[in-house]
Amino acid sequence: MKIETIPSGAFATNCYILEDQGTVLVMDPTGKAQRILDRLQGRVPLAIILTHGHFDHIGAVDELVRQFHCPVYVHPEDQILLEDETLNSMAQMTAHVRSQTRPLIEGTMKLGTIEFQVIEAPGHTPGSVLIVIGQDCFCGDVIFEGSIGRTDLPLGNDSQMRQTLKMIRTLNPQLRLYPGHGAATVLEKELMNNPFLRTHRS
Repeated sequence: MKIETIPSGAFATNCYILEDQGTVLVMDPTGKAQRILDRLQGRVPLAIILTHGHFDHIGAVDELVRQFHCPVYVHPEDQILLEDETLNSMAQMTAHVRSQTRPLIEGTMKLGTIEFQVIEAPGHTPGSVLIVIGQDCFCGDVIFEGSIGRTDLPLGNDSQMRQTLKMIRTLNPQLRLYPGHGAATVLEKELMNNPFLRTHRS
């Protein structure tokens, strides 16, 4: 599977384009839709997947849906974030999604030729998810290189994040982590060096 990263917007949010045997998925389309359209170079996405509903991960959703008429998948617990700008905003920046969505439910899903696991990972938001495709894990704002997502934003929950971090410690340490911000990393490295994962070992 080919993975393309498009950092965009004030918070350098990572949008990912995934391609496998003609199946194209767009994950967390942020910022200006034209930048994503330019990178697609005529490829038509089968679907849009959202790791969670914060404004900096959803800004280009409606324009991509208008262009491609593709479905949008999000965990039901984050649907309210797509609709309510007072809940998904930061630093007076907002976004919303008017397009209809389909549910991301924990378990195995397949879109085109791409099969993936949806793992619920609440804490940063109630509907945050990990998307695991083989050895690749798209983790949104759950975990970053050396850090984790904030829990002091609306609907964030520190107790849920603690449980999520314990769960992450049980995953395959060879997973390559593709976060919502910053560089990709490897879970094994984070288990050794990320202070938040070390703190939540017990």
